[in-house]
Amino acid sequence: MKTMTRLAALRLCDDASAVRAAQAMCYAAGPAVLIAAIGGLVRMEATRVELLIGVLAAAGLAVGLVALGTVTGLVAEQRRR
Repeated sequence: MKTMTRLAALRLCDDASAVRAAQAMCYAAGPAVLIAAIGGLVRMEATRVELLIGVLAAAGLAVGLVALGTVTGLVAEQRRR
């Protein structure tokens, strides 16, 4: 059991590289979600109102993901100080 506890306590990477990886994933996911949502809306032949609501929702999610990536970096910087 001590071996399992010791293995669980090991770190695969330091905090800085984990934060950078999380930021990169958030920054990459934002435009990917936007592209996928617009493609899905076009494929389902939505009306203009549905298209507007869908694009606004996708844009809000994309902006939220990019903001999350930015806040992640700021929180990590504050934690280091």
